[in-house]
Amino acid sequence: MLITQIIMKQIRDYPIVSTISIAVSTVLASEVIWKLVQCSRSKREKASRVHEVIIFNELGEICAAVHMRNSSMGSQKPQVSPCCNTHCSLRNVAKIVEQIDRAVYSIDLAIYTFTSLFLADSIKRALQRGVIIRIISDGEMVYSKGSQISMLAQLGVPVRVPITTNLMHNKFCIIDGFERVEEIRLLRKLKFMRPCYSIVISGSVNWTALGLGGNWENCIITADEKLTATFQAEFQRMWRAFAKTEGSQIQLK
Repeated sequence: MLITQIIMKQIRDYPIVSTISIAVSTVLASEVIWKLVQCSRSKREKASRVHEVIIFNELGEICAAVHMRNSSMGSQKPQVSPCCNTHCSLRNVAKIVEQIDRAVYSIDLAIYTFTSLFLADSIKRALQRGVIIRIISDGEMVYSKGSQISMLAQLGVPVRVPITTNLMHNKFCIIDGFERVEEIRLLRKLKFMRPCYSIVISGSVNWTALGLGGNWENCIITADEKLTATFQAEFQRMWRAFAKTEGSQIQLK
């Protein structure tokens, strides 16, 4: 109350100075708010512009022993200690984990075989954040030794597979696909949406220890709108098609 009285007295005694001070304060406050908005927008735009090719080859394992010695026991994320190996497999895996960790609403994964503990842990973290996850895989490979898909299914992740002798040989992951996010918005009747950007991860690499560290493989991470929309449309088509096939949804063992 006393402070208010002092301010009002200053305004009465020095109206011009007070008016100028208020105007300057308003301008400065507006400038600060605008800078914060620009900073936030810049970070979001930077995330949305990701276009990267990841190459896995025999050189990626040169530094593996060093990383293993420096890693924390029980760590759920790849611990990439400083190294000069530009082909570092662990760093490449960390790039994929980074994208999964930024998922806000949805992850749609079509993968032939999935045994990587690092990537499985990142999917589990997304599930704990409330991200809606769907998986399409091959009817035989979901039960292969070390498969993480059965484990994720037990946690409530819906998994569908085709009943056919042909392979479901895709390896792609769509994060916050525009069509899927809009579908979730309507289903949940959300009025306010958190910022998110569509990302697709695709290539020759299976999510396995050998695929991510030993084989000659490639992986592309991109926010290209046409590519993400194309992959999302194919996932949606497969998801609907496999639902119509009797017994196409994974049976837990």
